[in-house]
Amino acid sequence: MQLFYILVIVLFLGFGIYYLFFGNSPAVAVHFLLIALYFFVTLFEFRRKPFSRNVYLLVILLLIADGIANLFIFRTSLLSGIVSIFFAFIAWQTYQRLKKR
Repeated sequence: MQLFYILVIVLFLGFGIYYLFFGNSPAVAVHFLLIALYFFVTLFEFRRKPFSRNVYLLVILLLIADGIANLFIFRTSLLSGIVSIFFAFIAWQTYQRLKKR
């Protein structure tokens, strides 16, 4: 499972860097980089070394901002907005679980 997460991180990081420097859509690049960040944080949670709760709050806020921007500002990427908000919800659940410890 961790190998799959590493593969997803590398893939989304690569797409994010590509769209940032060579593509014509910086919003897509930011989306890909934020998804890579989410999987990076989740990978460390699977390794039993979670980040502090503040990092999870930052990831949640960034994903929600990306989701709202993709849903209402950049109309071409509706699915990206839904995915960002879904990942923000999962990160919020992780934050709640870490808060109980």
